[in-house]
Amino acid sequence: MFALAFLGLVEGDVKRITHGMDYNGRLCGVDEAVKDLPFLYYCGFLERAGDYPKHLNYQSRSCVAECPTNSSEQIPCIMPEFVNTTMLGGGVQGNLAFDSTFDVQITQSVAYQLSYPSEKHLDRYCVPKPTSENDLYSRVVNGPLKKISQFNGVVLSFKRAWPVILGVAVFAVLLGVGYLHMLKNYAGIVLYFTLWLGTVMTGLFGLFILYGLFPDPWDELGWYQQTSPIFVICVGPAARFSSLITGFVLLATSACMLFSVLNENIDESIGIVCAACDCILGQGSGCAFVVQPVTQAFAGAALMFALFVGYMLIASVTEIDRDLMSMNGIFVPKEPYAQQLMAKEVRTWYWELAMQFYVFGAVWLMITFITFCQFVTTYAVCDWFFIENDMQPNPAAQDLPEAVLKASSGKGKRVDGVRVRGVDKVAGGRSGYITRTGGIQMLVVPMGQRGPDGRDFIRVEKEISVKSLPGLCVMTEGICAGVFYHLGTIAVAGVVNLATAPFRAASEMFKTFVGAGGKPEYRAGAGGIDEEDRSRVGLIISGLGLLSTFLDEFFGRFSKNMLSDVVLRSTDFSTASSDAYEFVLDAGGVVALLHGGTGNYEVIGVIIITAKCALLNHLLLTKIYTFSSPESNLYVDEPGMMTLIAAAMACVIASGFMSLFSIASDTLLYTFVFGRKLYADQLKDFIPTPLMHMLGNEIEDAPSVALQAQPRSRLTRFSHAASKYKDTVMSTMRGRGGRSESSPLLVTSARQ
Repeated sequence: MFALAFLGLVEGDVKRITHGMDYNGRLCGVDEAVKDLPFLYYCGFLERAGDYPKHLNYQSRSCVAECPTNSSEQIPCIMPEFVNTTMLGGGVQGNLAFDSTFDVQITQSVAYQLSYPSEKHLDRYCVPKPTSENDLYSRVVNGPLKKISQFNGVVLSFKRAWPVILGVAVFAVLLGVGYLHMLKNYAGIVLYFTLWLGTVMTGLFGLFILYGLFPDPWDELGWYQQTSPIFVICVGPAARFSSLITGFVLLATSACMLFSVLNENIDESIGIVCAACDCILGQGSGCAFVVQPVTQAFAGAALMFALFVGYMLIASVTEIDRDLMSMNGIFVPKEPYAQQLMAKEVRTWYWELAMQFYVFGAVWLMITFITFCQFVTTYAVCDWFFIENDMQPNPAAQDLPEAVLKASSGKGKRVDGVRVRGVDKVAGGRSGYITRTGGIQMLVVPMGQRGPDGRDFIRVEKEISVKSLPGLCVMTEGICAGVFYHLGTIAVAGVVNLATAPFRAASEMFKTFVGAGGKPEYRAGAGGIDEEDRSRVGLIISGLGLLSTFLDEFFGRFSKNMLSDVVLRSTDFSTASSDAYEFVLDAGGVVALLHGGTGNYEVIGVIIITAKCALLNHLLLTKIYTFSSPESNLYVDEPGMMTLIAAAMACVIASGFMSLFSIASDTLLYTFVFGRKLYADQLKDFIPTPLMHMLGNEIEDAPSVALQAQPRSRLTRFSHAASKYKDTVMSTMRGRGGRSESSPLLVTSARQ
């Protein structure tokens, strides 16, 4: 890739992409002959209607000093070729006797034409002024200038809007840091609020995109066409079709998120989120973790810019072909005294192949970069976990009475059915603890709602664990380990992870609907044996659950969890992907329950931050006179595309911050199981306090066998479940005497 970019630098010229080329292959404002003629003008055919030609000749392009504003200027334009053929009879010339002669005369001239009113477009081109008399403007802009104007418009707009985009990127960093701090201090409120806000925002954005079915797809000046990201990229029927597909996908995603919100129990996730935030923003972590997503965002932006420049260099390698006239396969020879007037820009087949290869490599490189950053984060979390605890006084416990501290730790006798006068209207709604402090017995009763997992108190310890990371060295160590030992594994894992992500997302979607269906009902069968619900709805829910199991069994192992196994055991891709999934399932208990449970919050956090940054960027570019007025020197011609670029930058930054606590959550659980398996007798010296609150009962012994996965292969487990489900469905479809059963899903009593 870098060799191709270097060859493009040597043999190409980026100005061939950014400047117009006239009929003779000269770059307007660049080549010596047209150095003082920077604008490209499209000539018209001879037939005119008023001040404008009826049609434009896109092959007849001329360089002009200024765009003509009237129809009285003279513009040199190349005319269509005139071919005259004559069949001559025989004759004698010298020693040659001719039987017949076919005479061909091709004439092409550069003639002066009357101009038409035009205006500047992207500071490089002259286009017809928009008028109700014709549609020449839209034909040019949506025709030969479509791709060129988009590219040049983006480049020119970016030169003017980069301070705004940079400011939005800094705003995204502040939002990411603020989100993590709010999670650390107000996890419950933040998680609940973001779930609803993300769901509503996704649904509204889906409706906004779906509205693209109604506006004129060819009108680029409408408010919707300039606002919708679909219409910024596409035009015509493609824009409507893309709006339809994207809108339905967003609405379906919003529906799944709604079901997830209605069935989500955030209490299960608060504990692991707090543990992750303790790792990321803890007293001894410093800024090591917070710096990582910021560095990732700007390094990723620099990499994308470098790849984009490389693509421009390769795309600029073209040739000027003047062999456009031939007879019997023989081109008209070039003579010093006479050269063809018409020339065409062409690209050889091997450079076309080089461009495709470069795009493929650039995408792979970006995926590898993102996966590499995830590996570094995973490495740092594992390193943080195995730093021995330094127990220090808990600032949050200093102002709490001794009785409250004992009650929060579950010490003392529990009393249920307590009623607080003046607060509770009925009896029996609260629980308290009888503790002894200074020889005095006290009943401590919490007044607020119950904490995670139904606990009466949020547990507060007198001392908390503090782990001190050695500055940014841990990140440097992770980078070195990834580069020198695991780069190949990371390159493969990133691509496979992305390719299988839709299947894992579909599995989560099915789980959402299965969870929304509630728990299966049971009906008394023969001999008092309970049977699962065999109603049609029950079968559909069971089928979705089976499909979700299938997707998890075959694609779930390719998630980013494999990076934890790579870090801890230094395994390759094949071993890590096959062992990591089974390792979590076999762990059972709280680990299997909470592992992967922060994925929804990660996605929703990215959506919220990206949406806020995109809205801010759009408002700044469209409402501030400096960027929105055509009379301004900093006028941004493509605010929609700049908003897309800002949204992409904000999405990268938000993904870095959101994946930070998501990766930390899953890695802490994975590392806990790994430590319990190999270092059970020393694990208490390393496990952080928030994780101890959740997993303290599972340190010495793994959960019971009932919570563990059965010792079968994935294929065996799925085959057994599929066979059982097939038998259940088939049994409900059988009728008696060719008639369907009136109640086919009910279990009948066995005959004596």
